Amino acid sequence: MPADVVKFGDGLELDRISYELRLAGRSLKLERIPLDILLLLVERRGQLVSREDIIAKIWGKDVFLDTDSSINGAIRKIRQVLKDDPENPVFVQTVTGKGYRFIAAVIEAEVRAQEGGVKKLESSNTIVQEASATLASRQGRRISLALWPWVAALAALLVMVLAAGIYGLRLRARSQSATAQHRVMLAVLPFANLSNDPEQEYFSDGLTEETITDLGELNPERLGVIARTSAASYKHTNKTIAQIGRELGVDYILEGSVRREGGVARISAQLIRVKDQVHLWAHNYDRETPGLLALQNELGRAIAQQVQVKLAPPHEGRSTNKYAPNPEAYELYLKGRFYLNRRTFAEIDKSTEYFQRSIEKDPGFALAYAGLADSYLANAIRSPQNFYPKAKAASSRAMELDDDLPEAHAALGAEKADFEYDWQGAEQEFKRAIELNPNYAEAHFRYAWTYLTPLGNSEQAIAEMKKALELDPFSRIYNTVFGLTYFYARKYDQAEEQFKKAIELNPDFFVTYYHFAWLYSQLGQYQNAIGELTKGRLLSANDRAVKAAASEDVSLRKAFAAEGATGFWQQLLTSNEKSGRDIGEFDDPQLYARLGDKQKALEWLDRNYEERRALGTLLNVDPAFDSLRSDQRFGDLVRRMGLTPNAKAD
Repeated sequence: MPADVVKFGDGLELDRISYELRLAGRSLKLERIPLDILLLLVERRGQLVSREDIIAKIWGKDVFLDTDSSINGAIRKIRQVLKDDPENPVFVQTVTGKGYRFIAAVIEAEVRAQEGGVKKLESSNTIVQEASATLASRQGRRISLALWPWVAALAALLVMVLAAGIYGLRLRARSQSATAQHRVMLAVLPFANLSNDPEQEYFSDGLTEETITDLGELNPERLGVIARTSAASYKHTNKTIAQIGRELGVDYILEGSVRREGGVARISAQLIRVKDQVHLWAHNYDRETPGLLALQNELGRAIAQQVQVKLAPPHEGRSTNKYAPNPEAYELYLKGRFYLNRRTFAEIDKSTEYFQRSIEKDPGFALAYAGLADSYLANAIRSPQNFYPKAKAASSRAMELDDDLPEAHAALGAEKADFEYDWQGAEQEFKRAIELNPNYAEAHFRYAWTYLTPLGNSEQAIAEMKKALELDPFSRIYNTVFGLTYFYARKYDQAEEQFKKAIELNPDFFVTYYHFAWLYSQLGQYQNAIGELTKGRLLSANDRAVKAAASEDVSLRKAFAAEGATGFWQQLLTSNEKSGRDIGEFDDPQLYARLGDKQKALEWLDRNYEERRALGTLLNVDPAFDSLRSDQRFGDLVRRMGLTPNAKAD
């Protein structure tokens, strides 16, 4: 068995346990691949190690690799750090056309014990003797022969304690390293559309999303995959791999391109390690395709296999074999997802049409029903009574066809929470969605926002929102709602920090400003609240809000100057009564509660309950309603909704 620590050259040490190369006790910087190759060469010192052996050991046998750039580059870095001249090598010898040989003499400073799992120093007896002798000499040789065994025993004990301590530290370091590497993060950048047809954009986007889904299901415990919405922000980017990796917090990046002309498609893909930009795998696919699904599934499986070889052990989870729908139905489904991801109401409506057409072409296509459910949920804010039942029907049908679709379970969970107030059923659906695919960011988000937050489980809601944002760090809605999650948890400092971060990431998302205004009004910072509310109105797509923004800003400031907080709340109520409110602005029951009109506030809460208005489930955690909590009518409404009474107050 190879030694844990070997010494060679003038003060060089190669330590397998701490996974480092040292010179006179000082750690030398050497990247993972060069260090792995050096460990292999030292382990087989004196033997020829072929390039094929290196590839099989470091990358795996089935990996497509540019050996010239990867192996040669790694050997060059090894020689640089060892200061080894390739023309007159002392450590690593090149055998032209064959491979490499480690030629330096090696001293094994540390070995593994044969039995019992106990580790010991090879030269421990010598060390004990030297320590004992040193201790004796410091006593000026005044130690009698009768005391010598005690001195030797003490020295031996000290050495044993020291060795055990070092071993413990190394075990801890190894454990921490294993934990840190437990979940590798990967980003799939949008596949570039190289076709001479902008209408093919849905194909490249659909291929990207399909690949993300396939990789996300590969080994969720070990491999985290950034969601489409965050990856999509790098479409047509000029940023480097290092920049993207740093911003997304990922270890690996998959990038590729698509050229589709007629019935022929060429797809290129390559896997890159962020820390050193080494290309670990690359492949081109040329196919004549009557349909898209077979090609995309083949690509997804191939990439998943290569990433699995490099990043995660074989996953023993559920099969990712997918239903093969009618090719035309699948193409319509991709178009539906393309428009749904655009998120304007007009494009959401268009996505609904494509999903419906996909289902008409293939009534057994479960994914199309799941997409349809998502489009109905996106529209539910406009008409809850109309769209929530449709979302339930579509998601239920999807699960009848394929009960392993996390998208369908998460959609049904949202409907059960927001519309039926079936909290137990919602929890079951969310947990099932996360179990099926822990890398599905939307499942974590919906679980946190529509279930945990309304029930007052704020710490767990915050934890789930963090998981969603780890997978989709640039999502404008996730970042905004994370601020609201802190807000409803009464963690106002964290809420302010998160809203600022959300605005920095997405300065044109009007909803964030509205909710930031909620926070400032709760803190009594009404001038700041007016400023954020005005910014939101100016950025919104609501013509009424945009046109009225300047005049309402002036009216609010005058009202606040004249009557303080009461003037602020009354002016907002007047604006609502005159022209209605935009999505995300202060709701009428909130305004009446702030003004102390309990009767009106309760009437509006009852109306919201009957209509299943957006955010209606949050009444029991909203600080705006703290003044109503002692009222029996408020308690009755809380019980009707199945919400656990929440006694928190400022």
